[in-house]
Amino acid sequence: MERRKFIQNSGLLAAGIYHTPLKAIAGPFVQSPLLHNIPLDKKLNPEWIKSLYHRGFVTTYKKTKNELQYIGMPIGGIFTGTVYLGGDGRLWLWDIFNENQNGIDPKTIEWESDLHVGKKVRPQDGSAYVQPAKNIRPLEQGFAFKILSGKNIIIKKLEAADWDEILFEATYPMAKLHYIDHRLGLDITADIFSPFIPLDERNSGLPCTVYSFSIKNKTKNDINVSLLGWLENKVSPKSKKETDIRLNTAEKNNGSAILNSSIKLNGIENQDKKADYGTMAIGAINSKCIVNTSFSLPLSSSSFSEEILLPTEKLVSAGPLMNSVCTNHVIKSGQTINANYILAWHFANLTLNPVIQGKGRFYNQQFKTAVEVVKYVAANFTALSTQTALWRQTWYDSTLPWWFLERTFLNISTLATTTAHRFESGRFYAWEGVGCCEGTCTHVWQYAQAMGRIFPAIERDTRERVDLGLSLKSDGMMLYRGEVVKTPAIDGQAGTILRIYREHKMSPDKTFLQKNWDKIKLATTWVLNQDKNGDGMEDTPIENTLDAVWDGEIAWLVGMCIAAVKASEQMAIEMGDTGFAKICSTYVSNGTKNMEAQLFNGEYFIHKPDEIKGREKLGSYNTCHIDQVYGQSWAHQVGLGRIIDKEKTISALKALWKYNFTPDVGPYIKERRVP
Repeated sequence: MERRKFIQNSGLLAAGIYHTPLKAIAGPFVQSPLLHNIPLDKKLNPEWIKSLYHRGFVTTYKKTKNELQYIGMPIGGIFTGTVYLGGDGRLWLWDIFNENQNGIDPKTIEWESDLHVGKKVRPQDGSAYVQPAKNIRPLEQGFAFKILSGKNIIIKKLEAADWDEILFEATYPMAKLHYIDHRLGLDITADIFSPFIPLDERNSGLPCTVYSFSIKNKTKNDINVSLLGWLENKVSPKSKKETDIRLNTAEKNNGSAILNSSIKLNGIENQDKKADYGTMAIGAINSKCIVNTSFSLPLSSSSFSEEILLPTEKLVSAGPLMNSVCTNHVIKSGQTINANYILAWHFANLTLNPVIQGKGRFYNQQFKTAVEVVKYVAANFTALSTQTALWRQTWYDSTLPWWFLERTFLNISTLATTTAHRFESGRFYAWEGVGCCEGTCTHVWQYAQAMGRIFPAIERDTRERVDLGLSLKSDGMMLYRGEVVKTPAIDGQAGTILRIYREHKMSPDKTFLQKNWDKIKLATTWVLNQDKNGDGMEDTPIENTLDAVWDGEIAWLVGMCIAAVKASEQMAIEMGDTGFAKICSTYVSNGTKNMEAQLFNGEYFIHKPDEIKGREKLGSYNTCHIDQVYGQSWAHQVGLGRIIDKEKTISALKALWKYNFTPDVGPYIKERRVP
């Protein structure tokens, strides 16, 4: 749908700017008369509701409001590990060494509260939400300014304590930070990003972070500014032996300076195959850089001028070995200068479960060291930075509210974390969460839509290579976790058929569909066969995303299968397979009719128990399940139109609002908590 039509249909053309934060979005509430503690009257603040339609402004976090400490914006290339950008501009976490840990801070915590006394919370259960991670800094990295104005020399690091104010604009994939000191007479900003270019997954998957500084002189006098960046050599942080020596080297390269971090091994067999073996580098796009292969802290004035070009070696016991690169600028009154820095890493020895058909990192196809990454980014800096900035401008240049644009796009940053990998073969592979639950699980990843629209080639490859390749069995069943788990998931298979249709629609021609049609037809036939009584409603007990095997006819699973078969009907028509198109059409017609007649209770769609087994197993039954019209949602995503009556769908959605939404979940949890 065209963006302007979407705006009109969403009723989001309301004008005006909302300035004053509201104290509460809802309430106040008294004890609910309902047993489930979900208030019928949500008591939402009318002013808050009105504010949702305002265009508003970019979300900006402020040091003076103590809003910077928990910021962790993924800032590396997609599928290159996790590097977080902190609120003050420093990088942290650095999960690039192929640890494949469970969670970004893999620890189980005790959650002591009036709701969960003594409850143990694992990473996959949300420990990072209970105790958010911060200040995980396995290596030293930073930037600093030396400012010479008249006879005054001022040194400031890019750390919160050194500035009157820091503003962090959260416009993924490119953050903008403002560094404010009212005494300096300078406007200092930094655009921090890794190249992110829709439809170009290769240049969006570079293992690097770019700092692009802009400094404007607002005074009447010239000001000398030196900008220093440093990076610790942390190669082989786990596997390094005492006799191994870390090595720093420097080189000038066609208008840029690059400092390399590597390691000299002691000859132990296969040590270069270890997961954390690789290289790191820092560089500046400036031919007159001052480089230091043996940089040390604390900072002094000489830190910005001392140049050491010779290879520098240190044993692990000698303390951190760091590279630094410095650029010097004379900024005239009213002038703005730019300074661009690149930090890169290359740790290609990724290995997961040995049964998985894939290893290594995809970026190893193009680069063999971090220095090569820096050279590539420097040589192509204008195109990479311009295209990334253009995407940021394109996405956020809208009459839609800022909050809406931010929240509908920022989740794609998952691809720039260790949740998602791309093997050297090109295969995409993902966990359910960071380090937990293997296999690019179909019943989890079929919910994701962004990658299929922004990087469709990766999704097409995954459908061919995995879902219709190594996961497809002779009867049409798909293994829902690839090689790792040898069983199906009904919602995963239905969702994957819908994804196949999406990938076809995102293709430039029919080649993808024509090449894979026989396998698509086989996978759809398997779904059709799960309707044992022939009424168009799937009724075979099969695993689903609730990690359960339920009996009966379950509205949300029935709807998913109807949508999937409808998609296959459309593909069959395109392929000229009229016989299979008719089979699909009959299933869809029967399924829609019977779902509306038998699974709609007058207000919402339900789980109908098995006629023989009854309710002997846990199920949703006559409750208001969150995914009950998910199949219709998928149908809208791929342009299939209605598979469920509009009025019944709207009634079900209103029921979700009525029974499932509460402004305060506390009373519900307290009433329903499990001892």
